[in-house]
Amino acid sequence: MKKTASTLFALLLLCSLMLGGTSCTLFRKSSRARVKTLVVTGNFLQPRLLAELAQERTKQPIFLFQPEAGGGALRFHFLHANKMSEEISVSKLMDVVSYLNPRTIIVLGDENCVPAASVEEMRKGYSVMVLNSEDWEKNAQTLGGYLELPKLQREFREMKQRYDENVLNSAQN
Repeated sequence: MKKTASTLFALLLLCSLMLGGTSCTLFRKSSRARVKTLVVTGNFLQPRLLAELAQERTKQPIFLFQPEAGGGALRFHFLHANKMSEEISVSKLMDVVSYLNPRTIIVLGDENCVPAASVEEMRKGYSVMVLNSEDWEKNAQTLGGYLELPKLQREFREMKQRYDENVLNSAQN
């Protein structure tokens, strides 16, 4: 009887330790993970293409700024790594950035893509890298080097070339 009781006690102790360890692990997994790199750009062909190619490989989120038609208010879209998109008020930009807590923010393009005021606001609390060359292949090369994606520039060039060929073929038909 003593042996059965001690075995039962040992099993209960082992189970409680396992459950206690599991709950700690579950708690850690449920806490929000830090985003490594957040790419912020405008909703224009080349910057968006480059951002989405990088997102495809890194599974990191993207922020897209888009001016309203006719030069109205600015809209802001959050593209999750799973390709889902949601529109968020520009006034909540820093709240979303704070929630994501990225190590680095990469801004693709100049103030035509991302408002200078938004870049300055992000710089107050985060490391921000701006890639604003007029040569988008150079931006792709730099981004690929930073994200350790050596094929990014070539993929960007090929996708852009395919797009240009499709536009040309559509115009001729």
